[in-house]
Amino acid sequence: MEFVAGPPARWHLNLKDGTLLELWADGYGIVNGAYEFSVLVRAAEEEQGQAHVSARTPSDSRRVRVAVARLATGSVQDVHTASRPSRDGACVCPEFPGSSAEE
Repeated sequence: MEFVAGPPARWHLNLKDGTLLELWADGYGIVNGAYEFSVLVRAAEEEQGQAHVSARTPSDSRRVRVAVARLATGSVQDVHTASRPSRDGACVCPEFPGSSAEE
C-alpha cells in the first residue's frame, strides 16, 4: 500500500477515562456512532483483502479509503489535530514526546 494524499495527519483523542490516544490518519468521520479514522491509499486487490476498505474511487479500483481506527463516540471527550502551533495552532498536549508543548 502507498499513501495517495501524502503523509497522514497526526491526531490526538482525549478519552473520557483520561487516556490520550495518538494516531495518524488523513481524516475522520462519524459512522454508526463511532469516530472512524482513515487514510487514502493505492493498494493491490490482495492488500485490500487484509484491511477494512471503507470506500473506493470509481475511476481506479486500486485507490481506496482504509479505516485505521474506530472508537465509540461515547468514549471520546475531545478530538483535535496534533500539528505544531507554528503550523496551525492546534495542539499543546504535553503527554507525548515531540508534541508542541515540549518544544
